[in-house]
Amino acid sequence: MRNILALIGLVVVVFAGVGWYMGWYKLNVSKSEGNLQIQTDVDTKKVGADSSDFMKNVGAVIGSHVDQAAQDAKSSAPNTTPGTTPGPISAPQNTDPQLPSIPVAPTPVTPTPMPPGPALPTIPIAPIPGMNPTPIPLVPPKMN
Repeated sequence: MRNILALIGLVVVVFAGVGWYMGWYKLNVSKSEGNLQIQTDVDTKKVGADSSDFMKNVGAVIGSHVDQAAQDAKSSAPNTTPGTTPGPISAPQNTDPQLPSIPVAPTPVTPTPMPPGPALPTIPIAPIPGMNPTPIPLVPPKMN
């Protein structure tokens, strides 16, 4: 909780500093007859224009990074399959035109059976002293 409050305080201080530096607001402090008067003048048009310019710049920077990453991915991607990757399995083709072509049926794949898992241990249930070992009869709920 303390960290969240510290983060909120940091955001407020940074926003106030950036706003003062960018000229988003002006403070006028005056003292008259023992009273302290603080007047603020906020330029909302300038705040809106600066924030929209900032968002456009951030969008352009992110877009350029995405485009650069896409170009890097295209240039570094291999055009061929690696040598250790198995390709599609096909029947050998007859290249001699005088020999008849014989269709080859695919060989069925038989799955290997799974070995049996470990046996679960059984835990004997000891009767609790003083308890009646007779079962409790269950009654179905009444339906209206």
